[in-house]
Amino acid sequence: MENIIKWIKENKFIVFLFLFSFVIRLIAVIVVDTPIISDFKTMYDASLELINGTDSYKDLSYFLLWGYQMGHVIYQAILLLFFNSVFFLKFVNCIVTSFTVIFIYLICRKICNENSARIASVLYSIFLFPLLLNTVLSNQQMPMLLILIAIYKFINIDYNKFIKSSILVGILLGFSNILRSETIVIICALFLYSIYLILIKYDWKKIMLSFLIIFLGYFIVFNGSSSLLKLSGVSPSGLNNNNSMWKFVIGFNYETSGMYSNSDAEIYSSDVELAREEVINRISQFEKIPLHFLKKVKILWFNSDLDWSIASLNGTFIYKVLNIINQIFIVVFNIFTLGSLINFLKLKFNKEQMLITLILFVYFGVYLLIEVMPRYAYSLQIFEAILIGISIDFICKKVKDLCKKGV
Repeated sequence: MENIIKWIKENKFIVFLFLFSFVIRLIAVIVVDTPIISDFKTMYDASLELINGTDSYKDLSYFLLWGYQMGHVIYQAILLLFFNSVFFLKFVNCIVTSFTVIFIYLICRKICNENSARIASVLYSIFLFPLLLNTVLSNQQMPMLLILIAIYKFINIDYNKFIKSSILVGILLGFSNILRSETIVIICALFLYSIYLILIKYDWKKIMLSFLIIFLGYFIVFNGSSSLLKLSGVSPSGLNNNNSMWKFVIGFNYETSGMYSNSDAEIYSSDVELAREEVINRISQFEKIPLHFLKKVKILWFNSDLDWSIASLNGTFIYKVLNIINQIFIVVFNIFTLGSLINFLKLKFNKEQMLITLILFVYFGVYLLIEVMPRYAYSLQIFEAILIGISIDFICKKVKDLCKKGV
């Protein structure tokens, strides 16, 4: 008990940040009654079937095609075994995302000073889109927390004794991918970062061995879990994606600017060969691609969409106000993130900034090719929240300089 009290005294801001983040998220969950819709309804219903011992979900083409969604189904089912309540799932979201804010702060202070890291993490904690997303049974919150913990462990690896830490990072990334299949983006960024470390004269054998351990840990956890689910009969498709071309079909839909299309779903979602042919056909229309990419950048990086959480308020005055506030946050985060790139021009960046920037660049490249929607910006905004600390740091220093000059 004494150790706990001592830790709290030494980490008062972390305790405050968690409690502040949790309370405002819990208020949002209590006040906003968000219905379960779309894919989240399908996954929630499957979770209920799992705990009730029925399995009609296995006959749905949704899970036969997109077996990777079963990770979130099982995660929810485990939680529902404790309390069979939608509110409880949202309550857990509040806890998870409050820890996400904490790890944003912990990683951010690796690339800027303490005060800037605090400001950045508090700003993210009140960012409306991720705050209100706690009212949605989304499959985004827990996997992103696992990714952040993995990154925090990764940037603290001592390459003189890296094996245990590398194994842990790989396991965390593997479990993250079970819950939402976007961890390959992080793996690619870690590989590029490893190359960077080698270029700046780190021991290449240790660096590559560490990355290999991480990748193997990720691969074994994910594929082992997929095989286990298939053998047990819980998921006939395991955690597999049985139409990997589908996201690219949508991503190169010039009419919808890369957003979901019902007509595409009817024709290509269940036919892999037809989907592959259509992707080739659409990519061959080179003249359309530049403008198409610009539209996708706007949708993903600049569009505000609170409908997932407060669609019932759409058209009302309060919705318009909240949407404006959310849009301001989006623009500020984007501008401040771009501002952090100045460090690269001045060659004043540190390796932690390099890693977070690489992750964002890989995300940027991937989403140019696949389906986009404003909701997918959830992951990007977390890494932006880390980088904005650099711009905040710069602004604070300039303000101090002006104050000293008596301006």
